[in-house]
Amino acid sequence: MTGSKITTRLPPDVDRRLRAAGLLQRARISRVLNDALDAALPSLREISTMVAATPEPAPGEPANDRS
Repeated sequence: MTGSKITTRLPPDVDRRLRAAGLLQRARISRVLNDALDAALPSLREISTMVAATPEPAPGEPANDRS
């Protein structure tokens, strides 16, 4: 999988915390953010399991938006 560039606006408090963590760890903010997201998000295997466990809607029922 290739790296993706994601642009988002962070609340000032989150930005300060990322910058402080980067300084303390002597790491780029992108590395600190990547490590934080990696720790917070489920693995692809866990996501696959969750998707597989999601029941399909019964005929005539609207499908949930999974976006």
